[in-house]
Amino acid sequence: MSWIEIIGYTAGILTLLNMFPQILKTYQTKSAKDVSYLMIITYALSMVLWVIYAIKLNLLPVTITNSIALIISLVQLGLMIKYNK
Repeated sequence: MSWIEIIGYTAGILTLLNMFPQILKTYQTKSAKDVSYLMIITYALSMVLWVIYAIKLNLLPVTITNSIALIISLVQLGLMIKYNK
């Protein structure tokens, strides 16, 4: 693995970790009243675009990490829908 791939994977992992504190807080408090739907939807859409971009350019680290980040953002969105009823 080259140093540039290591940078790519590291950036992707940090991106993935970005959403975990919010998911954990939402799950623990059973509330997402202070979480912005616009932020989560924008984040998810940006992940979709990154995945398309990465697939077209055959950028495996970006494809993998942003695909996982998309799933994580959808989990957060699901929690928001569940707990904001």
